[in-house]
Amino acid sequence: MMKKIFLILVSLFLISCSAAAKKGGDGIINSSSRMPDWVNGASASYPSSAYLLGVGSADDLDSARDRARGEISKIFSADIQAASTVFESERTVSSGGKSATESATGAATDLKAISKKTLEGIEIAESWQDKSSFRWYALATLERAKIRRIYSEKLAETEEQLSLYEKQIDSATNNMDRAMAALKAKSLLKTKDSLEKDLKVIGGSGSFSGMESSSAIRTKVESAIAALGVYVEVSPANSRISTEITKTLISLGMRVSESSDGMDIRVRCQAEMMPFQDPSLKSRWKWYAGEASVNLTDVKAGKEFLSFNASAKEAFVSEAGAKANAEKSLGRKIGKGINEAIENYFENK
Repeated sequence: MMKKIFLILVSLFLISCSAAAKKGGDGIINSSSRMPDWVNGASASYPSSAYLLGVGSADDLDSARDRARGEISKIFSADIQAASTVFESERTVSSGGKSATESATGAATDLKAISKKTLEGIEIAESWQDKSSFRWYALATLERAKIRRIYSEKLAETEEQLSLYEKQIDSATNNMDRAMAALKAKSLLKTKDSLEKDLKVIGGSGSFSGMESSSAIRTKVESAIAALGVYVEVSPANSRISTEITKTLISLGMRVSESSDGMDIRVRCQAEMMPFQDPSLKSRWKWYAGEASVNLTDVKAGKEFLSFNASAKEAFVSEAGAKANAEKSLGRKIGKGINEAIENYFENK
């Protein structure tokens, strides 16, 4: 009789042990009634020195796991968002009938690729259900050493490319070639900044950058862009549009002149302003819209290399005020468009 009782107790013990930590398809399912330490954000089994942790909770297991992964992915989401923004901003630029977006998203695509590779490294280590509330909790982990290696390799590659562009800036014999190398370097500097920011979050020992400082190349990039001379023509002549274009380009670090002498790029804007009726007949607002086609030409080569369109609309209590506002708004958009078009073109030439 005692032997039977002993066997029953042993069987119950083994069953309880297996129930306490059942291996699911996505990590351990902890069925203990006791709350695991990681629910509060720290885990003895996964120390923060070696892992990035994310804890998620929900009424169902799959949602809890997704939220846990999401907590870690938030760290790297800025890179993905930045890449998407760059992609959207380049859609309307064209050169010789060919869209510049085909090659304009190189750096952004690299960031998206490395972010995707990082997120694929996230694992669900454990899940647990609170027996009193029936709510599920999940622990996501990301091994710092593994991800650090990926980011460090990409950073080293980026810095090697930056060194090549720095040499091109130094050896260039004219403003256009110098600006071309500088704008490619500028794009890589953004990638470098993002990688370094994420590496600081990932943490670990040792220096993560092969470059002691990027201040020298940043200064060269800014100087090369500022040396690029831009001459703007607006037809028909419109002082508000011209003024806003000039102000915007200067604020972005470009050199603008009212004369074409010594300039590197000539910008021709064909603008049209027109009033239009407010959709509401009872509205007291007056509306004006503006549209412009913009063409950029390499002065020394005598060749048009880029074109894009811009538009704006504004309202005011008077028609004259609405027109003035629309002209200023159109000018600012053209200025920003010129800057983006030049950057996108040179970065990928």
